Amino acid sequence: GTATYSTYSSERAGAPRSGSTEVLAAISESKVRVERAGTQRWLVVPQTPEKLWLVVKEFWQELGFLIKIEAPETGVMETDWAENRAKIPQDFIRNLLGKVIEGMYSTSERDKFRTRLERGADPGTTEIYISHRGVAEVYTSQRQDYSVWQARPTDPELEAEFLRRLMLRLGVEEQQAK
Repeated sequence: GTATYSTYSSERAGAPRSGSTEVLAAISESKVRVERAGTQRWLVVPQTPEKLWLVVKEFWQELGFLIKIEAPETGVMETDWAENRAKIPQDFIRNLLGKVIEGMYSTSERDKFRTRLERGADPGTTEIYISHRGVAEVYTSQRQDYSVWQARPTDPELEAEFLRRLMLRLGVEEQQAK
């Protein structure tokens, strides 16, 4: 299909803008809580999935992720693969060159996140799950001229961190989100 700015604008007309407090004000007055079973954690939010969908989508986009899969009817949203640039060492030369040529340095790791919104056990609540998948680039030849992407283990701590950041985005105080 073809994308035009006028189509994009008409689809966004009337939609809450990024940073709008229409949904967030109602959430911050209520209690958002974290539940846990083993290493899995999820948020329970006193709102419906329909009201939370746009907020969660904007959350990922504000963090710089592109949304690859968006299926509100099943409650699934998935980001595209993104380079984990936090692992690039920062020294004077890299900082200087990085400002000139952004892609000059890259890491051999990529991450993606899947968010699932489900109706909660209590009426009017939503359970939000975030799962992580990662890959690492592995060279397959001695000269390091061929490589493949191999799955790496999921990172429950990274999932928990993004749940914490989502809590902040939903209006929870920093101290409570910790």
